[in-house]
Amino acid sequence: MTEEYIKEYFNQVDNLTAICRVNSGWARGEHPELEIGSTYHVTHIGVLRSSSNIMLSEFPGRSYNASCFDIFENDMPIQHEYSQDPRFWAPYLRKLYRKRNPQWITEHIEDVAIPSHLKDIEHRYNVKILLAVESGSRAWGFESNNSDWDVRFIYVHKPEWYFTVEEQRDVIEHMYEDDVDLAGWELRKALSLLRRSNPSLLEWLHSPKVYYVDPEFGKRILEVEKDYFNPVKSMYHYNRIYNKHNERYLQQESYHMKRFLYYLRGVLACQWIEANKSIPPVRFQDLYEAMVTEADIKATIEDLIEIKKDGKECDTLSVDKGLVEYAQKLADYYNESVGSFRPEQNKVSADALDSILFDMVKNNA
Repeated sequence: MTEEYIKEYFNQVDNLTAICRVNSGWARGEHPELEIGSTYHVTHIGVLRSSSNIMLSEFPGRSYNASCFDIFENDMPIQHEYSQDPRFWAPYLRKLYRKRNPQWITEHIEDVAIPSHLKDIEHRYNVKILLAVESGSRAWGFESNNSDWDVRFIYVHKPEWYFTVEEQRDVIEHMYEDDVDLAGWELRKALSLLRRSNPSLLEWLHSPKVYYVDPEFGKRILEVEKDYFNPVKSMYHYNRIYNKHNERYLQQESYHMKRFLYYLRGVLACQWIEANKSIPPVRFQDLYEAMVTEADIKATIEDLIEIKKDGKECDTLSVDKGLVEYAQKLADYYNESVGSFRPEQNKVSADALDSILFDMVKNNA
């Protein structure tokens, strides 16, 4: 089998095992190398319209009909579920269904696949996830038909992980075959970033799409997170975002829709921070409805979002000149004023965050 064939018909996996039930199949004959009752490690799986195939680490380059095996995910049987799970569908088949029924695929990934991925992360790394949310365009509300899922999470290790003088990796990153990108920060790292008013973390905490939250952690973190918000840091953050997209992507007549919306979102976030001295809304609709007062500009933004959601991530178009001029005028203003933006800020100790860290680690003993 060529690499191209495998990419089209198989998904690479590393959390599946297969126990051989029979070592022969009507379509592929005898498989004397397989021992009935033995457990094998599955490296690839592809569910087709009328059959399912797997590849095993013990026999590289060969594929077997999945009906010859009992299939397990993280040691749990999934014999009757895997054929209905888009995560395991052959990539070409998943793309086909995504075009024909994108809403069904979206609902299945968010309701079934992502919770399964989170459990896989916990099992794979021996951690407990405290918060998992959507970030990026799907959280902001202007995803395209082919946008992937950017799932971000905060996790805690077992207590013994913290009893070492050596620094350990405090980030988990894993990309799944169904376009779900998972990235998480260890709890101590996340709380340290919150103390420094990290804007990305604050967006996680305010994401409108939450896949899981530990009740105690969610309650306690939302009680204190506003105390650590630094409007100056956030203003500089969003100022850098829109300038980066302007310099890299917007110096032309036809704009990449995604990049222009990132640019506009950064500009309006600066406007929100100046006016409210608080965390900007994550949902872009909430942001522009609050900050844009001109009816024609607001309508143009809404039209642009609808075009973006009906198109693809790479699509470009000529953005309305009035909207471009509106955004650039605001951008120029904040480029000049960001250095003089100095609202009063409260100094808050880390005691509340230390308490959260201690209790969450203790709860995971």
